[in-house]
Amino acid sequence: MRKIDILFIMPYLNRGGAEGVVVNIANRLDRNQFRVSFLVFQKRGDLVSTLRDDIKLYSINSPTVLRGVLKTIKIIYRLNPDIVFSGISNLNLYLSASIPILKSLKKEIKFVARQPSILSLNNRQEKLPKVYEFLHKSIYKNYDLIICQSKFMREDLIKNYNFPPNRSVVINNPIDIDRIKELSLQNINYPFSKNKIRLISVGNLRYEKRFDLLLKTFALLDNRYTLTIIGDGVKRVELEELAVKLNIENRVAFLGYQKNPYPYIKEADIYILTSEYEGFPNAILEANLLGLFSIGFKSIGGVTEIIKNGVNGYLVEFGNIKLLAKTIEEIDVKNLNREAISKSVERFSISKIITHYQECLKGLIYEKNSNLQ
Repeated sequence: MRKIDILFIMPYLNRGGAEGVVVNIANRLDRNQFRVSFLVFQKRGDLVSTLRDDIKLYSINSPTVLRGVLKTIKIIYRLNPDIVFSGISNLNLYLSASIPILKSLKKEIKFVARQPSILSLNNRQEKLPKVYEFLHKSIYKNYDLIICQSKFMREDLIKNYNFPPNRSVVINNPIDIDRIKELSLQNINYPFSKNKIRLISVGNLRYEKRFDLLLKTFALLDNRYTLTIIGDGVKRVELEELAVKLNIENRVAFLGYQKNPYPYIKEADIYILTSEYEGFPNAILEANLLGLFSIGFKSIGGVTEIIKNGVNGYLVEFGNIKLLAKTIEEIDVKNLNREAISKSVERFSISKIITHYQECLKGLIYEKNSNLQ
């Protein structure tokens, strides 16, 4: 059986959820079955250096996704891969419009998109939500396969965008267990208070992550607790001002973006998630892996597929900050079984998840009537 040529496409490789997952997949595909290449719009980001040496990397040096579409089409035509794999929202949409053109020239190419967000909710945040809704309903069906991170995400795709069920599948996000544990051992010069209960949260400081609700919840907790927030984004100044308004600025640390957040997570006691919606939150997987009990809102999306109440965390109704604070206070951090918490997410290990990816990708090439549900 010949090797399958697969071309991964991303705008750039900054350290983010979607970028990390796609790089992980590209690195871990079985080289006895797949030949891997990678196209980026700009050759920048912390993850560029983590690509395996055997991956041929192409760069079109385009400042935006939209401007780079034509060059992308030309490279796809020239390389003629078996599979084109796109992994982030706007790129998925723009590329879907080009699929009929490419298929008229290269009929055998299969196009796969990894859906990184819940479309019906994500489109609301766009500048032209009605246009995005129309485009997803009309041209997204051009993909041969869409891989969703959670059951909720797939149901949204089928119900709200009439995407064919037999061309969508759920594959949860993977975690690279050995790598994360190794990175968590790095020494950091950060004064965690050993006599405090240390809360932590990681993410882009944008609206849907609802760090404002995290701060309001934290304001209900007494001085036994500290909060560390890792991440940057458009809401940072607003959130720092809110911390001052709530009179908690002396107990909250905004650390901004950290290339390696894992030592900070490992040193904390409880991970907090207050997002309004999440596709399939990598941060929860990684926090659990490092032994942290996770407490948060039962938000729309895949978080309920990760958290098992009482085993690796607790979820409460979205927006109920009093109940969230009460749940945090009820946790005896000294008696948490961090080893059991870590084992609870081993089912999402990259070694297990990559098997599902390989089966789906091979099914596109070798099984004409593959049932992907």
